[in-house]
Amino acid sequence: MPVHGRNDDAQSGGVTAPYTLNNCLTRAEELFRANKYSEALIFYYEGMGMTANEEIKARLHFRIGECLEALRRFDFATYHYKLAIQGKLPELLVSRAIMKLEHLPELAQTEEATRLFNRAMDLYRRRNIRDAIDSYLASLRLMPTLMAQDESGLIEDAVKYLTFLSESKEREPDRLLKLATFLELRGDVEKAIETLQQISIIYPESDQARQADEKLEQFTQRRTAYVEPVKPADALSEVYGEEPVLIFNEMFEFRNAGTISRQLENAAFTLRAINERAGIPADRFEVFSVTLGMGSDQRDFVFSAEEGIDQRELSFASGGIKYTVTFTSINQTSGYIQDLYGDGRRAVTLFSNVGVQLKIERQQD
Repeated sequence: MPVHGRNDDAQSGGVTAPYTLNNCLTRAEELFRANKYSEALIFYYEGMGMTANEEIKARLHFRIGECLEALRRFDFATYHYKLAIQGKLPELLVSRAIMKLEHLPELAQTEEATRLFNRAMDLYRRRNIRDAIDSYLASLRLMPTLMAQDESGLIEDAVKYLTFLSESKEREPDRLLKLATFLELRGDVEKAIETLQQISIIYPESDQARQADEKLEQFTQRRTAYVEPVKPADALSEVYGEEPVLIFNEMFEFRNAGTISRQLENAAFTLRAINERAGIPADRFEVFSVTLGMGSDQRDFVFSAEEGIDQRELSFASGGIKYTVTFTSINQTSGYIQDLYGDGRRAVTLFSNVGVQLKIERQQD
């Protein structure tokens, strides 16, 4: 192809762009405003190589991130937003990039979960159940709510397939772990527990035995979500390179007896609504307790409905971790239970609702 208008640099062996940086970026912006993001990317990338100005490069990374986000390439968009923040980006754009980094990992995870789920359904329709099982479980770990969209019959067929599948000794623990998963997804919790116990007893040294033990412990704590969801990545922590001071901050509400327990990195807590006597109404409870800390270094706070909760806030620090429990709501009411030493029923004071906010922070030196 002949090249017209060659300059001295070209004649001496150098190569120059057929347009200036300003022309390049003007064309990129025109395409961006026309929602032609793939074409705009070509010019933005071209402009990146035409300038050494750090402020312009930061703006270009931000624009490239927007294009990739529009094209649903969320992981790549996250990468460019990080580079933009680390460069000389104006404050207004920094705040926008931070807002995007807070949400893009979740969008990327949802996109990947949907892809895996659709792949699982496609494999199942083609009766490739072995591969469908792996894709299905991977999709639920990323997005458990996808299970509500499954009316395919895959869970039932997976149970049958894994029950009669013959595997080698090395692969047998993995088969049993998957079988336990699908048994619970089908609602057969008792059989799922039995299968997990088999793994622990027959293959105690395997990685699957460790996972089985963890799940069995969760079952005893009334947690029956076997497919543990994967938390979206924290893109902002990678940009700033520092661990956040805040480790955990959530609100819980108890309207009946139950337990919520979490084991975090270097921190743990257990919240319990308990009934000690028989005959308590299903939507009432007698005692509320809070356990903060790990191992032997723990602190228990116990409150009975009869005495009430006279503290608005609890605080406990251990091992560089500070726990703060704030009671957002405390409701007591009267209930009636059978008097074991007399005739008829008698009135007692019970909790009908206890709301708490738990904040766990890493204390700074």
